[in-house]
Amino acid sequence: MRWFGSSKYSEVKTKPNLFEVNTVLTKIIMPSGGQTTNESVLVKWYKNVGDTVQKGDVLFEIETDKATLPIESYGGGILLVRYYQEGDVVATGEVVGYVGDEGEVPPENTKQTPIQGKDDDQPILKRESEIEKKISESEEGNGRVLASPAARYVAKKEKVNIEEVANSLFKKVIKREDVLNYLQKSETSDMEEIYFIETSPMRKTIAKRMTESVTKVPHFMVSIEIDMTQCISLRRKLNDFLKDDEIKVSFNDILMKCASKAIEKYPFINARYGEEKITIYKNVHFGLAVSVEGGLVVPVVRQTNKKTILEIARENMNNIHKARNNQLQPADLTGGTITLSNLGMFGIDCFTAIINQPESCILAVGQIAEKPVSRNGQITSRQMMTITASFDHRLIDGAVGASFLKEMKLLLENPELLLV
Repeated sequence: MRWFGSSKYSEVKTKPNLFEVNTVLTKIIMPSGGQTTNESVLVKWYKNVGDTVQKGDVLFEIETDKATLPIESYGGGILLVRYYQEGDVVATGEVVGYVGDEGEVPPENTKQTPIQGKDDDQPILKRESEIEKKISESEEGNGRVLASPAARYVAKKEKVNIEEVANSLFKKVIKREDVLNYLQKSETSDMEEIYFIETSPMRKTIAKRMTESVTKVPHFMVSIEIDMTQCISLRRKLNDFLKDDEIKVSFNDILMKCASKAIEKYPFINARYGEEKITIYKNVHFGLAVSVEGGLVVPVVRQTNKKTILEIARENMNNIHKARNNQLQPADLTGGTITLSNLGMFGIDCFTAIINQPESCILAVGQIAEKPVSRNGQITSRQMMTITASFDHRLIDGAVGASFLKEMKLLLENPELLLV
């Protein structure tokens, strides 16, 4: 069926007005593609700019998700301008062009650049039809995948690679039906290999908080490599001292203490940004990211700046035990001013972490690994570890963040300075 916009067809309510006529110009408008889409492919132009158009002449052809439709002209005159080319995807209601008297100037279209002059190329469908016939007569072809505008439209909409469709069908010329068949097979294959689980409340909370943090907080990251030889020695001595005790000192406990000590020099690390006021905390309340079934929790050790390494170790062990046994209380998870996340036990050398809002810093700790380093002009083997800090750039400048990590490095490589 051919579509008009004239009053003659006004009783057919499903047909849209394709042309808006005033005393001078006829505006050509892309019709609706149906209930399931608001765009169509302009498959083929039957008139070039400058051609004479009679009432009832087919101007162009479109393909919707349901059918291919010829679009006829309601008014007569000259095709003054075309705003879209063959193969373009055009939204419903967009101005496609203008028909009017010779010499008339259409209003400026800010969305599209007019396509002026004659189009010397053959219509795309005809050209591809001829190429398809030529390839079918040849066993080799030219190695290029050809596809109709309708096929490319469906592929683009569904984010499918035309070459993958061609390879799966061993065809050189792809049509709309080929893409649809490929999608149907892919959907069936995918459904056989996936399954669904309910999103837990914990996962929803993590997703919300991480999205808010990345969206609202401008992160910047700084990494530093640390020789952990002296720290390893310190931890061994402390655990030997505690061998009859249930407490075991971890590197996280030592890291928390060193970071708390470094914050004394760089208090903005232990602060919260505000539009009117910046809040700086005198006490360091350190959160430790703990992996639990279904997600992640961050219990807090309070006032690590006033506690010994052994006291920090005792509280961390208690918090981890409660986290793994689902015994944490809301008070255990609130009030943190800085967070530490350690993936070293998974063999990770270096990673970046997202700030636990409204804090301004999170420390991402990698594994301790033996590496060759230069010492006094000689290559030697040392136990090295990388810390990557993520900072809130609204509050902490690059030099401050770098200086803080440098101070941490000094303390970790010389832990006796913790006594000063």
